[in-house]
Amino acid sequence: MKNEQDTSVKSPAFAALALAFASFGDAFLYPFLPVNFDDVGVPIAWVGVLLSINRVVRIISATWLVHAFAKYGLRAIMIVAVVLALTSTFGYGMATSVVAWIFFRVMWGLAFSAMRIGVLGYALQHERVGFALGVSRGLQESGPMITLMFTPWLLAHVAESVIFYVLAALSIPALYFAFALPRCDDKTPSFVDARVMCWPSTLNAITLVSSILIDGMLVVVLGSLFLNYRNNMTLFAATSLAAFYLGYRRICLVALSPVGGWLANRFSLHVVFMISIACVVVGLFTILAGWIGTGVVVVFTFYSVNSAITPACASKGKLHSLAAVAENATWRDIGAALGTLLGGFFLTSLYLNAVILITIFVLIILLFIHLGSPRKAFKVFYLWK
Repeated sequence: MKNEQDTSVKSPAFAALALAFASFGDAFLYPFLPVNFDDVGVPIAWVGVLLSINRVVRIISATWLVHAFAKYGLRAIMIVAVVLALTSTFGYGMATSVVAWIFFRVMWGLAFSAMRIGVLGYALQHERVGFALGVSRGLQESGPMITLMFTPWLLAHVAESVIFYVLAALSIPALYFAFALPRCDDKTPSFVDARVMCWPSTLNAITLVSSILIDGMLVVVLGSLFLNYRNNMTLFAATSLAAFYLGYRRICLVALSPVGGWLANRFSLHVVFMISIACVVVGLFTILAGWIGTGVVVVFTFYSVNSAITPACASKGKLHSLAAVAENATWRDIGAALGTLLGGFFLTSLYLNAVILITIFVLIILLFIHLGSPRKAFKVFYLWK
């Protein structure tokens, strides 16, 4: 039905701001836990598990949450998710055992998955879908960026034992934005397919492989690449450069996501998607050629645009747009998880560049398939006949 959501960006923006504020605790946990695990009762072997378990929850819960949105509506689920997110942040301050940490990390995984799908659901109802997706992506990414900027100052003035209580208090505006979402018939269409996942379309396959390369491998191995290509570089310098470019990535996600949405509305989703992912491929080749800084800037710049509009591409022409978007987000999560594992495994390997190169060529093949007709795409895999 047509309502205020179709013409105003208020609903997608408020949903994204709820997610931005609710993510304060999770964003701070990534730099905090690997250094302070002893102080919070976590064995070092569990640090990686606790930081990644929420992604596993997101992969498993996506389809179930689509059914929940169809039954209870966007606003109700968003409010419940925000409450769970704030509870998990507060819980980090109380957790003193691995079991407690797992409980609150699973809670956060469910909350984030629900909020992310809810934000996409509001954006998909907008008249200018690309623009709404870009604005909401930029706003939701601002939460982690702000957290990483002000928490060093906060740590200098607040004891570590109460830092998560403070972050939970600072996250309370998320409740305001969730309750301020419009009261209307916002239940999404019913969804009868009970499958958790199905074989990926070419678009979802591109999402999977690009996420393996960028959200996973590149983020993990960036410092190692600087060391490999610059013989005189120190560990401190490589770490500093990696941190700088990862900070640039976060800025791109905030600043360029709305630009990507505007470009998609100005031209077309398909054109902007294909040009942006092609530029990402060029950037990846530039990295392998040894111009790491230049290549990383190109990759992070255009990947921010691409990832912002991909949900709109995934939902285009689909009977149940939210289910299509949730499936695409799940493949992105799987790619990031696989890429992180691959990056860690090949971090010091002589085969690192070869693995990246092979994955780039897989991405190129998928791009050609996506450009061609189904019949041409089918022939690509049967050239040997």
